[in-house]
Amino acid sequence: MSPFTVHRINQLPVEALDLALPRTSDSLCRETERAQRLAEQAGPLSDALHAAVPLLEEAPHLRRAALDLRRRVHNGRPVHLHEEVLHGLCERLDATTGPALTQWLDKMHDLSALRARTDVLYGEETALATERLREALTEGVFAQGLAQANPQILTHLTTKPLEPHSKAARSVLGYVSRAAVKTSPFSRLTALALDGHHTDGAGHSYVDQQHVHAWLDALARDERFAAALQVEPNRSIRPVEGRPYLLTPSYGGPGASAWRTDSLVDGTRQGKLVEELASWPRMTIAEALGRIGGGDPFGGFLRLLDTGLLRLVLPWSPTDRRPLRAVVRGLEPLANPVAERTRALLSRLDEGAAGLHLLSGHDRVRTVERLAAAIHAAPEGDPRPGVRYAVYDDALSDLPLDLPAVPIHEDLTDLGRLIRPYIFRSHLYDWLRDEFVSRYGPGGHCPDLFGFLWAVAASPGFDGKLFRALQRDHAESGRPTDRAWLPVAAGSAPPTAAVLYQIAARSADDIRRGHHQLVVNQYNSGIGGLVARFRHCMDRSASDSAALTDRLRKWIADLFPDAVPHQVTLSADVNGMHREADGILPALHWPGEPSCAREGPRTTTAMLRHCPDTNTLEFTDPEGLALAPVYLGVVPQHLVPGVARLLLCLADPWVNGSRLCCTANPVDAVPAPVGEDMEPTPRKVRGRLVLGRRTWRFAPGLLPMAAKGEAPSAFFRRVHEWRVGHGLPDEVFLSVETSSWTPAAPSRGKPFWLSFRSPHAIWAAAHHVGRAKGAKAVRLAEAWPDRSGYWLRDGNGAHRAAEHVSLLRWERPSTERRPTGEVAAMDAKEGE
Repeated sequence: MSPFTVHRINQLPVEALDLALPRTSDSLCRETERAQRLAEQAGPLSDALHAAVPLLEEAPHLRRAALDLRRRVHNGRPVHLHEEVLHGLCERLDATTGPALTQWLDKMHDLSALRARTDVLYGEETALATERLREALTEGVFAQGLAQANPQILTHLTTKPLEPHSKAARSVLGYVSRAAVKTSPFSRLTALALDGHHTDGAGHSYVDQQHVHAWLDALARDERFAAALQVEPNRSIRPVEGRPYLLTPSYGGPGASAWRTDSLVDGTRQGKLVEELASWPRMTIAEALGRIGGGDPFGGFLRLLDTGLLRLVLPWSPTDRRPLRAVVRGLEPLANPVAERTRALLSRLDEGAAGLHLLSGHDRVRTVERLAAAIHAAPEGDPRPGVRYAVYDDALSDLPLDLPAVPIHEDLTDLGRLIRPYIFRSHLYDWLRDEFVSRYGPGGHCPDLFGFLWAVAASPGFDGKLFRALQRDHAESGRPTDRAWLPVAAGSAPPTAAVLYQIAARSADDIRRGHHQLVVNQYNSGIGGLVARFRHCMDRSASDSAALTDRLRKWIADLFPDAVPHQVTLSADVNGMHREADGILPALHWPGEPSCAREGPRTTTAMLRHCPDTNTLEFTDPEGLALAPVYLGVVPQHLVPGVARLLLCLADPWVNGSRLCCTANPVDAVPAPVGEDMEPTPRKVRGRLVLGRRTWRFAPGLLPMAAKGEAPSAFFRRVHEWRVGHGLPDEVFLSVETSSWTPAAPSRGKPFWLSFRSPHAIWAAAHHVGRAKGAKAVRLAEAWPDRSGYWLRDGNGAHRAAEHVSLLRWERPSTERRPTGEVAAMDAKEGE
């Protein structure tokens, strides 16, 4: 287990979600009890009234009253009878039915009065809950986070009504719940801490890297800046079967994800041009224009840039904390007025972003709006980026956290023993190895790792073979497998896991005594990519030896005792989270990644060879020393598109197929619920480990929706009756399942906090389900930890939700260390 743990601590206390209507809910519970008692009496009374109807033929008005009364008794609806009608009925009913009817009417009258009282309480308590929801907007740290996440809330919703059914209330509630109980780190909504370290709430703000790259692209397309920017030829070209193949980049436009997709293309049609460009050195755009020549050299340059045959050289280095400032430095030799205005503007954008973490929420919004307006206010004809101005902010928590080590270490050790038989070597690795052996023979050697990968990706049937390998991985998941013990070479990672978990306990002392549960939320790769993006923020609060960067380096070095780790970074030119993680290790340059100006042209010297003894593939440098490519990106490697995924699989070939966590795999297809059936799943517990929360799954149409014209209190009552009827807890997390899955649109949406005692949450959940496209199921998961299980307290004594990230690793399997049949059987039994 890693000697450090990273904590993600919510910035609002859990009490910020105290939006329940306790008196209203208690009144509803009393309503339910009385309605149940009335229902118990309704059957015999209804039968007695039915039997009495023929005896009332001579009194039509009493007969009509008896028929109406019977229907109302049967349906549990209030009855309004004139005193003389009631007296007339009781005279004609038998000695048992008359008193029973009077008693039932009295109880129904009491229930009706109670319901009227409930409606009054609903109005009073809903108004109070609405004010509490508005109060969250005044929390300073929450307002800072909102300024990053949704500035419109601060600027436009502070005076709008926040009644439960309103759009404004849904928006505010979504962010309050995110800041109170959902532990995904973003700005000041959820902050970070390193186990046992002093924390001061400090922040680190920086310009969105996608915006920085958009500026670089805009400047490169303006001939007035040609002398300040550099280009070089695309150096990803590799021969495949005598044809030149290269990676061409494509970037998402405004609103798209911050990612560069590298597509492998056949450059045969541009063969002579590709060959000529390959000989060009790094040079300024102005120098490139001289080489291009012709009647429109700049137009020719733009075409080369668009096709990816020429690549911009990044004016910053991997260690530059403020890349936009590096762009400004690169423009200093230019003396024309446009360049001077642009330098001044970029400096304002950079300085504004760097100081943003010190500002209040409203000041943040105003600052970002002012800087964005400055871009648009630039004179017509000045360069402008194609991506909006945005600033990111990583924040440390002001709440120190030190988990009691011994019991948590025991729990994670038990978890590691439990899931190990399910972590297996990918079939994708086997396929790549077989492709290598078919090309180079057993024990063969390839002098260029990327040349091999290009050849595989360009081969006929590549997509189908890749899909089949992934299908086999999916089929292998969910059960212990002998593939868990297949060997890998020294430069491939051993089995690892980043475990994201919460702890349900009443106090830290209870955890020390082992009176807690460790709730396993999900897994990720355990090499370190999940936390590497926060290293600069966390390093500021620790000495060098205790800093996160140094600890990650040591953790990674221990993963590869017989190889030299080198970092593979993808899309750092546009993805700020990947850029923040860059530079932890010496670089193994991905050929599609642009070079930096303050370093020489990047070369790739990784080689690949087959080890016949272990039937594995090993990375080496030119001297034959083992090399370990290490990916520390925040984007999971199974979501990385294109040929880069092949490299990442060879570097880390393990699939965690355990399914032993509270987050279902998004590619697991589950049939849609049938009819009105509710599909409950019990909590999965092993010792102190919670490997699955209680869940309830049902068709979307079963969730109550407000009817047109229905009173809000009546809708609240109907939801209460539905919840009680299905035995659901007060507080859950709701997610909507759709009929299809893609990396960009998972089959199950993010969990949505729902309290059945809060009208704000109920209306928001109903709207969330109602607008979901292609919904096939709704899934409710218990809130566990529940309110009593949030053990972490802040300085005011309020409860804080926290999620913890610990890294696990296991011994690298080898042919010599393969478990015996007895050990493997024990492991399999342990897994079961």
